Amino acid sequence: MNKIRILVADDHMLMRMGISALVNSTKDMEIVGEAKNGRQAVELADSLKPNVIIMDLMMPEMLGSEATKLIHDAHPETKIVILTTFGTSVELAKAVTNGAVGVLLKDKVDMDLVNTIRFVVDGNQVVPTRLLEQIEQDKALSKLTDRQLEVLASVAEGQSNSDIAKQFGLSEITIKKHLSAIFERLGVANRSEAVVLALRKQILKT
Repeated sequence: MNKIRILVADDHMLMRMGISALVNSTKDMEIVGEAKNGRQAVELADSLKPNVIIMDLMMPEMLGSEATKLIHDAHPETKIVILTTFGTSVELAKAVTNGAVGVLLKDKVDMDLVNTIRFVVDGNQVVPTRLLEQIEQDKALSKLTDRQLEVLASVAEGQSNSDIAKQFGLSEITIKKHLSAIFERLGVANRSEAVVLALRKQILKT
């Protein structure tokens, strides 16, 4: 039986040791290498060709999200599982967007690691629903046009549709159309929800 070849990338030696112990206690997996930072993870992925990489999100020299993109671009067949202490974060969303197929909280490693590895090797994605929703929101925000962002910024300042129309030399009907398009794209129901979401994602500056 061919064992699942695993590379561990984490800047904490104790975490690497713990993961190695868990993996080595199974019959169908083996640790083929350990990386202390993101840059080393990219190098070892090239030389070792692991089936799965357990990648810490926050590492020196290169973040896990950046290393994930480089590895996924070069070796799309390699399954990358992100280790993190956060349930959601900008970097975590970036890592999943860059090709990671799994997310594992560090405090759940001892319970979920082995099953997560088997799941992703079988072609499954193991990512929290709330994170997938966050990624979709980020994609929607990135698709807003410059004019829509300007209108949304004016809304955040408390301006009425009439004020915004005068500011940009447009009709109120056009402003209403912009707002309807913004609401639909962001999946929100009204001006307040749109502003709150945009501020939380730091699309608009307070």
